[in-house]
Amino acid sequence: METKFSVFEILEIAEQVDKRGAQFYVKTAELFREQSLQDFYYDLAETKVKQQKLWINMRKEFSEKTGEFGVFDPDNYVLSNPEVMAGLTWFGNRGNARKQLTGQETEAEIIKDSIHRENAVITFFQGLKDFARDPASIDTVDKVIQVENRQVLALIDRANHL
Repeated sequence: METKFSVFEILEIAEQVDKRGAQFYVKTAELFREQSLQDFYYDLAETKVKQQKLWINMRKEFSEKTGEFGVFDPDNYVLSNPEVMAGLTWFGNRGNARKQLTGQETEAEIIKDSIHRENAVITFFQGLKDFARDPASIDTVDKVIQVENRQVLALIDRANHL
């Protein structure tokens, strides 16, 4: 059985990815003593929370418009558990130990790491596009990628002002 994701499911995955991203950034902020670096990571976490709310609202609007809701399917574990797909991104629970932050990084290193993580999320969603069910699902993936790209551009802008 081929797995194809609907708009609703893609938005659920995006919500879970951003939830994990926010959790990661909060935990990372706590590694640093310097207030400006803590604030930087808390700002990234706040952005992820705002994105989560965006996906929740889009999912609600989609459900109201189409009557489609997420449905638990015991025969399709992946579709019924968006956190499984979210765990495949860089913000998954198990990262490469070499890449874990220690709290000793410079701001430039932190920004570089954050850009790398955001780009990994973009790559994930670009790959997910191949599993989109229909044109509306493809458009939704494109919207997620667009939002993530804006965050990368903001990070690059900050790096350029160091």
